[in-house]
Amino acid sequence: MTDATTEHQQTVSRGFKVILVSFVLLSIIGMICAWHLMEVFRATHISPETHRSFCNISESMNCDEVALHDEFSVVLGTPVAVWGLAGFAFVALLALVSLLRARGRFGQGLLFLFGCLFLLVSLWLIYVMHFEIGSWCIVCLAIDAINLALLGLSIGAIFVSGKSIKQAALDDLRKVFRTPALLAGLAVGGLGVLAGAWLYGQHLQDSIAAARAAQKTLEKDAEPADGTHVLYVSQQNERLETKTWSPKTGDTPQDQACAEREQGSGGSGGTAVQVGASPEGFPWKGAREPVLEIHEFTDFQCPHCRRAHMMVNKLVARYPDRIRVYHRHLPLDEACNPMLDRPFHPRACELSKIAACAGQQGRFWEMDDYLFHNSPEITGRNVPATEIAKALELDMGRFECCMQSTQAMASIEKDIRAAVDLQLRGTPAYVIEGEVYYGRIPDEALGALNAAAP
Repeated sequence: MTDATTEHQQTVSRGFKVILVSFVLLSIIGMICAWHLMEVFRATHISPETHRSFCNISESMNCDEVALHDEFSVVLGTPVAVWGLAGFAFVALLALVSLLRARGRFGQGLLFLFGCLFLLVSLWLIYVMHFEIGSWCIVCLAIDAINLALLGLSIGAIFVSGKSIKQAALDDLRKVFRTPALLAGLAVGGLGVLAGAWLYGQHLQDSIAAARAAQKTLEKDAEPADGTHVLYVSQQNERLETKTWSPKTGDTPQDQACAEREQGSGGSGGTAVQVGASPEGFPWKGAREPVLEIHEFTDFQCPHCRRAHMMVNKLVARYPDRIRVYHRHLPLDEACNPMLDRPFHPRACELSKIAACAGQQGRFWEMDDYLFHNSPEITGRNVPATEIAKALELDMGRFECCMQSTQAMASIEKDIRAAVDLQLRGTPAYVIEGEVYYGRIPDEALGALNAAAP
């Protein structure tokens, strides 16, 4: 063997090793990204009201929105992020095996096949994010880029080895099935990684369920001062009778407060919050003579609006005599919103109309709470409008007539036109003294409120 041939083989071997090391390092980065998505999944399912991922840039670029769609983010009872972590771990292991067997040029064909599989998964996830969910996840896109890079590295390894793609894949498959120890090792490693992923996925789901149960217990035992207990008092009926409210609302703040008052616990049974309607017809809650007015443009099917709703409830309960919040409808649903040209929140218009029809019976804010507090169930089970109305014991005849008429939709369309004029680009959006804030109300927006504090 000549010196030139030996040098060429050493160069090829070094190139092959560099590619494999790069493959391992890139797989580790993929594992880190998958772990982050796993934590996002955990946090959004335990406390969607307070969690906010760094990649929640807008309604259309939002990791939390993607994680909350269990029909796509969970497969076989296990979060997709866990499967992704397992997949990256396995190909990293395979690349290490290939590195140890670099002389035999083993592994580049199998790495290519897994690279193709990962790319197909990425294409499916891109389709889901764009066409089904309508939101993009930055970390998911980073994983997609990693999958594409892994496929490119596997092709590079095949090129360095001087084989064709078909030949490399067939050679690896033959080696695997002709070497019992190698076959057993890969089978044990692969099945072990899959089994570990599934078991961890079940553990993760159980821990989420336990955390949510514990959180509900804490919320139930919380003091009224925390803003979770609210009594809505109509200007026309300031001495509100307990029987005015439905005993079926379950977890809504005013229902809990009424129950406490009926049982004689907690003193007044919660914070009394005035409610009414502006001359323009906008439902409001808070102060009769407000120091600060907030117009909240929201969507009953938006998980971020649900979180914001909890925060606004606490804010109004903290300053019931100084702050007033107006509800403005902004359903992100092409059925009634001309700003959308494709499906996004397919029941948002209907839910807004349900709230408007409840408002015709003086029950807007109770329905507002009910829709947000029960949004996971309403969306998951596709609860019909009549069942929602019955939960609050509305007059079903009046409710059904309202749902069939165009009167309730007129107020919703009016709010949507206002949102178009304001050039709002997502929900929840808060208009405070001419400024627009998305996602939450920052402390600086409460300057007038704080300045008026005694």
